[in-house]
Amino acid sequence: MENQTVVHEDDTLEDIVFQNRNKAYGAYILRTDYQRVIKIALLGGIGLFCLAIGTPMILANIKNEDKTEVIADVIFCQLSEPPKDIPIEPKVTPPPPQEEVKVHKTIAFNQPEIVEDDKATELPPDQDVLNNTNAQISSVTQEGEIGEIPVDDPDKFKTSEGTAPVEVKVEEDMVFMAVEVVPEFVGGNSALAKFLQKNLRYPRNASEVGIGGKVYVQFIVGKDGNISSIDILKGLGFGCDEEAQRVIKLMPRWNPGKQSGRNVSVKFTLPIVFQLDQ
Repeated sequence: MENQTVVHEDDTLEDIVFQNRNKAYGAYILRTDYQRVIKIALLGGIGLFCLAIGTPMILANIKNEDKTEVIADVIFCQLSEPPKDIPIEPKVTPPPPQEEVKVHKTIAFNQPEIVEDDKATELPPDQDVLNNTNAQISSVTQEGEIGEIPVDDPDKFKTSEGTAPVEVKVEEDMVFMAVEVVPEFVGGNSALAKFLQKNLRYPRNASEVGIGGKVYVQFIVGKDGNISSIDILKGLGFGCDEEAQRVIKLMPRWNPGKQSGRNVSVKFTLPIVFQLDQ
């Protein structure tokens, strides 16, 4: 008896072809799932294509948003000149107290003059009086102490040799605002710009609201080149001030400033620009 094919109203072409056959065979499965597999493959291919094209564009936008422009020019504060030779008034020594002047006993002995007898007022002492007295010879006769003739101290007549000029010393912990040789980042301004560009990151808060501008940072370059006392003179907020301080703290030692041939501490001001590419 021959096999007869019975066709039902809802049978598909695959059901008619594989009627009375082994449907577990791979060909039947491939035919029934063909449409679904084609749709999945097509959608998956389109998705992969879009991802391959869009990924570089997304990464480029992210990098552009985080790009920070750095100004390498340095603003150096010329607020005041370093102290020069400060005139120092010489120390005035008060004069020593004057000794009490002692009045010595004297006998008048003036050069005799020839006058008439009725006009003579006082006779000079005779030679015996002069020889037997310890009084000093003077132009007048007065009572007082008997002693030697006072002589001024010979040291009073010595010439002054003068005093050496006083050298003005600068305090060791003095911080200068202007010096002969300004401190410098090792390698110059170009190396400073590269360092900032490498380490600065645009804060996300500032990027989201479109904040940009200059942050003025002031710090002290010590005698040994170390950075200290970091302060924000004028900031932007939104994380830009903190980012500028963070990068300044990462800086290596600078070449210190010099005044009169020796290393000194100098106050330094550096502007950093945060700018988003449009």
